[in-house]
Amino acid sequence: MADENNDITLDADSNIDDSVLTDVHQGDTIKKLKGKLKEAEAKAKENMDGWQRAQADFVNLRKKDEEAKADFLKFANAGLMGEIIPTLDALSLAVSHGERGVEQIYSMLLKALKQNGLEELNPMGEIFDPNFHEAVDMIKTKKLDEDHKILEVLQKGYMLNNRILRPAKVKIGEFDKE
Repeated sequence: MADENNDITLDADSNIDDSVLTDVHQGDTIKKLKGKLKEAEAKAKENMDGWQRAQADFVNLRKKDEEAKADFLKFANAGLMGEIIPTLDALSLAVSHGERGVEQIYSMLLKALKQNGLEELNPMGEIFDPNFHEAVDMIKTKKLDEDHKILEVLQKGYMLNNRILRPAKVKIGEFDKE
């Protein structure tokens, strides 16, 4: 029944039932099914990873959208503030000339604007910074420590929530060693 290579051969008269053949066939089927299961598991993992990435992207997009909306709301009043600033300038000028009733109005207006994120820039004595100041003239000075410093503020500047609405118009010291 066995040849030299230890292979099993069956002759027609053999009493071995077909269950042995069925077991061998089932083994092949099981191997194929295990292969298909591995493929399906890999595909399921790939799909899960893709879904998780899509979820993370969606969450990040939502956060970015919320930040953009908050930023928009923060600066939605920029146009209004820009229109009010000349009035604030006129009131400031009136106050500097000693008109008391106007001083109270100026203070109230300035307080309301500050509560809405407006910041006044009065850079007297500061080092000139072109990001916050607009130089309109230079003043010759004999003091070295006044070089590039703001010696006169012609018009205050304004910021809204740390963003420049209008730079301060200033005169800057220029050291003259002669």
